[in-house]
Amino acid sequence: MNAERYRALLNLITTIGKENLEQSSLQEWFVDNIAYIFNSEIAGLILFHPDGAEQTIKTSNHSKSYWTYVSDFKWENHILAELILQRKSHLNNNPPPDLTWLDQKIKITIRTILLQPLYYEDQLLGVISLMNRIRGKFTAEDQDYLSNLADLFAKNLYYQNQLQQLKIDNANLEVNQWQLRRSRNILRALFDSIPMSMYIVDKKFHLIAVNMNRANRINAAPSELVGRRCYEALYHNTDICPDCKVIDSLFGGKNTTRSKRQWLEDDQPSEWEINTFPIYDDANLVTQAIVLEQDVTEKRRLEASLAQSEKLAAVGQLAAGLAHEINNPLTAIIANTQLLQRELHGDDDMIEMVDLIARAGQRAAQVVRNLLDMARKDEYIFEPTNLDQTLKKAFALVQHELVARTIQLSYEPGEGVPTILASKDHLQGVWVNLLTNAIDSFDESDHREIRVITSHQNNEIRVIFMDTGKGIPAEKLNRIFEPFYTTKAPGHGTGLGLSLCHRIIKQHGGTIHVDSEVGVGTIFTIALPINQITPP
Repeated sequence: MNAERYRALLNLITTIGKENLEQSSLQEWFVDNIAYIFNSEIAGLILFHPDGAEQTIKTSNHSKSYWTYVSDFKWENHILAELILQRKSHLNNNPPPDLTWLDQKIKITIRTILLQPLYYEDQLLGVISLMNRIRGKFTAEDQDYLSNLADLFAKNLYYQNQLQQLKIDNANLEVNQWQLRRSRNILRALFDSIPMSMYIVDKKFHLIAVNMNRANRINAAPSELVGRRCYEALYHNTDICPDCKVIDSLFGGKNTTRSKRQWLEDDQPSEWEINTFPIYDDANLVTQAIVLEQDVTEKRRLEASLAQSEKLAAVGQLAAGLAHEINNPLTAIIANTQLLQRELHGDDDMIEMVDLIARAGQRAAQVVRNLLDMARKDEYIFEPTNLDQTLKKAFALVQHELVARTIQLSYEPGEGVPTILASKDHLQGVWVNLLTNAIDSFDESDHREIRVITSHQNNEIRVIFMDTGKGIPAEKLNRIFEPFYTTKAPGHGTGLGLSLCHRIIKQHGGTIHVDSEVGVGTIFTIALPINQITPP
């Protein structure tokens, strides 16, 4: 090797590790240099990859020089493949005449050949090929130089491949991160837009996630709640809620459902349906639980209204069929008792017995009238109505009963309660019925007090009847508006009064709610809409 080519070799060695070229440019640069240094007519570089191999070959003679690129060709069955796989350098200045190049499509007449495998850290990366030395033959010295040069180039090539793979991995990672962020944003949007309260807790009852619906109920941001214990952040308790069912999901893997009633600031009840579901990890162990809280107040009201309508329809059919049959004998009984009362003089016992028959007949007739009221559609005449006046008339009707049973009645009218459009007689009937029920709820030892309170806010008027009677058991509360259902002792009620109250308030577009505790008392809350208000 002359001095000029030796200097070119040294320059190539010193610059291999410094070149910052794209892989295709690096291949051309390297092939071009080794063709010059080793005075070869043909120089080539083959790089292996999982799908095959690609090669860069430069051929030249005194008059022209050109490049050939081939990718994805199969070389494993060639006679030279075994030498390459054994990672052995191969020098042959008298090759067999039928020796062809690795890629059969490239027609090269081989006179002399020098092959040097490229490998680094036990990884075969490719092979350097020099063919047809322009002057003379390849020597053992050329073989040593090429071997040392191949070690440097293989190292550079290995790190270039690693750098390229790192870039690909980083690009894939960025894509995955973008997809993850996008999926997270979509899930967060879905989580927050679901029209029910949702939150996730771990086994220590720490909040993992809270949606906007649940956070808005306590006027907080979800980020302010995450990490805090659910019973502290959401319910302001110092310990686990007594009726909590999430324990069954966290430690028993169960799906649970329960109902809960809450009283709002405006004394209106709200009904909630609460479901809990376990969340499993890859080992099929429960690590978290999701809690769904849905406001079913309107749903329960509609269900109760539908059930009440069905029951009223059944009562109507029954009343229509029996009313006339019962009224005829009752009319005869009552008429004859009146005639007997006129004929009897001085016999007190007989007069009392006839009077008992008359009162029993009248009571039976009243039951029939109630049935007919349930069966037919009453005519409601809506006119400007002052609730205060209807309440005072109702108080007057039950005043005798209040005095006789030493019951204290207190009336607290609200200020500026407006006049509403309503049916006066029907509302007065509701007040009398509720007062009568309150009077009947007292035992001999009770502190007997009835409070009636009126108020108005937003677009409705509220009338509240509170008593300190014996109360209604919780299991009976959801049935008190059913026709013929009564909590009174046998012979002391027909079970139609509250049914009529419910129907009348519904016809006015209002609602009636009851809350009671045994031994404490009962509260009836009636809400009536303020429609077409006229000056009070």
